[in-house]
Amino acid sequence: MMLAMDTPVRRTIRLHSHIPAIVRSAATLISERIQSSIRDRSRCTLALSGGTSVGSVFELLAGDSRIDWTNVFFFWGDDRFVDQSSPYSSYKLAEEKLFTKTPAIPRKNIFPVPVDAPTPTEGAKRYSQTIQTFFGSAPGEWPCFDLAINGMGPDGHTASLFPRSPALDQHEQIAVMNHAGLAPWVDRVTLTLPVFNHARCVLFMVTGSGKAQTLKAVLEGTSDVRAFPAQGIQPAGGEVLWLLDPPAAALLNNKGDNKGSAS
Repeated sequence: MMLAMDTPVRRTIRLHSHIPAIVRSAATLISERIQSSIRDRSRCTLALSGGTSVGSVFELLAGDSRIDWTNVFFFWGDDRFVDQSSPYSSYKLAEEKLFTKTPAIPRKNIFPVPVDAPTPTEGAKRYSQTIQTFFGSAPGEWPCFDLAINGMGPDGHTASLFPRSPALDQHEQIAVMNHAGLAPWVDRVTLTLPVFNHARCVLFMVTGSGKAQTLKAVLEGTSDVRAFPAQGIQPAGGEVLWLLDPPAAALLNNKGDNKGSAS
């Protein structure tokens, strides 16, 4: 499905009092999006990420009986090019925290980055083809994920789109190889900016004072996507949700909707 690139993006900022509140909010939002996607389109497509908070979200989702898991399809916004048993693997995180705890998820619905490819570049090519085939995208068209779950690093990277890295220049491929911009220094396979910008919704969870300065630049600074790749996530006609804790949001002029701050 193609989205009109002149359609404005909807941005929502929600401030929560602490990380467990963010985790609960994220799990609720994801569950609601899954259910509405299945009602509207008979399926839901997710692009997952890694990280401790995401793992906690997976644990909450694993117990959610409201979700028809047979119609949920799992991809990754990025992953390190390591064996799936590696502690650095985002697939491993989802496997342990969600898939093994949710027998209702069919294995055929899970599409990890093909780390068994001979090289990360070949892995990215294979992943691009897998995604294109699944969505039935014609050449030049972009897949439309229902929801992408993203984080933001202290340098402003998101997925494995690192500042001033070659992956930021890719506007034709679905997935590409990118070198690591921080430890662990292993190569990555990442979806490109146009893919995220054709998603219906992108959810960010950002916590900690170490990200406060960068978050202010991303949300309130001048446009400089090469310096702050997370700034480039602007899905046309879609929505970006930012879930923040007080240390991360400390420097923002607009701290958003504080209704969830005590949750």
